[in-house]
Amino acid sequence: MVLADTNVISEFVKKTPHPQVMQWLKAVQALTVSVVTLEEAHFGLAWQPDTRKLALFNALVERLHAVHPITPSIAQRAGVLRGQFQAQGVVRSVPDMLIAATAIEHQLVLATRNVRDFTGCGVQVVNPFEFD
Repeated sequence: MVLADTNVISEFVKKTPHPQVMQWLKAVQALTVSVVTLEEAHFGLAWQPDTRKLALFNALVERLHAVHPITPSIAQRAGVLRGQFQAQGVVRSVPDMLIAATAIEHQLVLATRNVRDFTGCGVQVVNPFEFD
C-alpha cells in the first residue's frame, strides 16, 4: 500500500496532470492518505476556490483505500523524528513528520515529489513524478 503526500494528490485535480504521475496511479493497487493531506488540500481549495477541483478531489477521497488519522503513537513518532532532526540542526515541518510517522506506523511506501523532505526518516519513498 502507498501513502500519498499532498503534492501527489494535488496532481490529480490539475487540468493537465503530470503524465508520469497518472501512469504511476494506474499501477498502484491501494492508495491511502493521512488526514494531514486532507487538511492541506482543503486549505488550498478554500484559499483558491475551484468547484471543478473540489469535485475531483472529493471523488478521489471516496476511492481511497484509507484515510489515516493521527493517533497518539503517530504523534509521538513524529515528535521524536522532528526532535532528532532538530538536534542535528535540521528543521523538518510538523506536517511532513506526521506524514512520515504515518507511513512508518502502517508500513506504507510514501509517494512524494519532495523526496529530500523525508530523507533520513526511515520510510521507503517513491517519486511518482519520475515513474517510468
